[in-house]
Amino acid sequence: MKQHLSDEELSELLLAPPASNAHLATCASCRTEQDRMRRILGELPSLARVVAHNTDTFWEKQRTAILADIVAPQSRKQFPILVWTLGVAVLVVAGLLLSTAPAPAPTRAETDPDHELMIQLERTLQSAVPQALEPAALLAREITQNAQPNSLSPVQKKESSHEN
Repeated sequence: MKQHLSDEELSELLLAPPASNAHLATCASCRTEQDRMRRILGELPSLARVVAHNTDTFWEKQRTAILADIVAPQSRKQFPILVWTLGVAVLVVAGLLLSTAPAPAPTRAETDPDHELMIQLERTLQSAVPQALEPAALLAREITQNAQPNSLSPVQKKESSHEN
């Protein structure tokens, strides 16, 4: 058995002669639907005349009444629902942020490699000199002190202390 005709097919058949479709001849449901469509289309001109005679004040009253019925009850009903929905959404978002937020990584300042190298060099120079390099360190100290005219070298200090 073939399916019933769609609304589009029934609309197209309204313009065709009544006996032009075999399905309409055998299907009572589709015939009833097509008759209903014909009846509505037949009443349409009389409804258009009635509507055309209504004044602007009638339409303004209709508009006001419809808006009062639509806006007032729905806004009162929707306000608590909206508040509860918003509250639940805030709680869910806060819960997700608190539960899934990773622990903040400790921030490490950017280090300049040149600065690090200078610090390492300074530490090396200030550290104790290995025993094998002690004579060179002593020589370096004497050269440094000789460069300064008023200071005595450790060797000169030793010699002056032996003279007394």
